[in-house]
Amino acid sequence: MFGVSSPRRWVLSLVLGLTVLTFVGLTGCSKEEVVDPYVYDSVRRVMDGDTLSVGFLFEIDAPEVEYVAGDVAVMRNGNLLNFLVGQDLENNYAGLRGSLLGVKKTFTPQPTHLVIQRIKRDGLVVEDSIPAPKGYVLPRLLRAGAISQDLPGAPLPDVGYRAAGIKEAQATYLPENEGDPVKTIKSAFANFVYQPRFDLPEAAEGEAPAQLTEEDYAWYAIGSECFFEIVDLTEGAEYMMHLLLDKDLPLIGAFTVTELEDAYAVRKVDHEGLGHYVGKIRVNWFQYANTYIEAFQE
Repeated sequence: MFGVSSPRRWVLSLVLGLTVLTFVGLTGCSKEEVVDPYVYDSVRRVMDGDTLSVGFLFEIDAPEVEYVAGDVAVMRNGNLLNFLVGQDLENNYAGLRGSLLGVKKTFTPQPTHLVIQRIKRDGLVVEDSIPAPKGYVLPRLLRAGAISQDLPGAPLPDVGYRAAGIKEAQATYLPENEGDPVKTIKSAFANFVYQPRFDLPEAAEGEAPAQLTEEDYAWYAIGSECFFEIVDLTEGAEYMMHLLLDKDLPLIGAFTVTELEDAYAVRKVDHEGLGHYVGKIRVNWFQYANTYIEAFQE
């Protein structure tokens, strides 16, 4: 009474069969669309956060760089500095011109920067899943509000090496009493160098000079007749100091005299290309373009 007649059962079975075949056919023909995870845009829009991408993956035209050393290159974004990181960029960057770079916007270490993960030429990916270099160091950039803008200015490069000059420098640049806060001033050096230390021992007669190591080099700020050793620089600051040297730019910033040389026998020696050694200074921060670079961390 409640059963389905044979003809109707046959039609129902046919309809169900065709439905299953149609579903299977559609499933077999469909293919998942491959979506490129890298979103193309300009460096400016990527770094300014105007473009979104899952995983912070972007594609950019290989940019012009202002300076490159080791694994890090400096890009200009208007008045801002941006950094591009990749394996051995110093030797490889010239070959990247004209390419599209797949990069990851990375927030650690600061400042925010781009790390190369893919290289594309003529529409084809030629390198992919490129690992980030290990242990790269970036300079720490300071906002204008993070530094003291009312520091006194002083002609630090004009310190003299004779007794009168050192006595004046002690009164001007060193704390009056032990335990008093250090004195920090704004100043500028037109010349500074990175070279072997001036006080390295000379090789004995007949012996070959010792092979120099990183510890045998120092930064020196050169004044009108005297020079200071620059101490306590961060690695990121050293990177930017090399940039200043490369571009023949002055060192402008905030300085603290940490030590003045007491012995006249040391001060009176005139070292070629440097002048007379008078002491040590710390650079708290210095300027590049419209950016402040932290140079010392307590």
